[in-house]
Amino acid sequence: MSESGTEPKAEEVWDPQVARWRDPEGDYVLPHALRSLPQPWDECDWGRIAELPRTDERLAEARRAVTVLLDDPELASYVPQPPSPGLLWHVWEEFHQAVATKMPRTSQVTWCGVDELVHAWRGRPQLLPLQRHVVRHVEAAMLAMIPSLRDDIADSVFRWLALDPDPGRFADWAVALAERCVTEDIGADSAIELLGAMGGRESRAALERLSVRPDGPASWENAEAAQSMLFERWSEGTNC
Repeated sequence: MSESGTEPKAEEVWDPQVARWRDPEGDYVLPHALRSLPQPWDECDWGRIAELPRTDERLAEARRAVTVLLDDPELASYVPQPPSPGLLWHVWEEFHQAVATKMPRTSQVTWCGVDELVHAWRGRPQLLPLQRHVVRHVEAAMLAMIPSLRDDIADSVFRWLALDPDPGRFADWAVALAERCVTEDIGADSAIELLGAMGGRESRAALERLSVRPDGPASWENAEAAQSMLFERWSEGTNC
């Protein structure tokens, strides 16, 4: 971030050219798919999620949630990429945390509430240049919140499934969802952890497909993580 008297950095003067959008259903910021998630998935409250029993009803909710995250086109909106070095992402995340504190459920996130936060930030005695950028271009910050929530929710689902004493019992549906999430880089770390925890031929085959580099279906980083999981779980004849 630039200091007083220095030339502004590229990120500080960048115009993301994101206009404010309006939802026909009301003063909502987030797409319907995120607003309609059942509790506590709509709050990303890991403390509550971790305590959920893995009943048939809760498992069906979790499965539907991840399927929606993958299939709803509204959740794959293009987010403009800030200029290097990308520090603006961290300030966006700071604003997202403030939004989540003020409006914890996805259905509660409104432009009215966001504008109140913008007003509060503007009233701070010390506002750094990239924080000023966020309040000038809050629409871009909120657009970036959509993939962030998508990632957090998928991550929570896979972490919750992996807490089960026998996560392999979910393999008939969870392997395919986890593999797709790794490919699309949504909750990828937890998806790979779940594939390893489930064990079995299906999850091993998924990890093998994901570990192909450099031209496999996953990013280089996720392919490397899948390869590490294969080595950890199936090396030296281990068949867990």
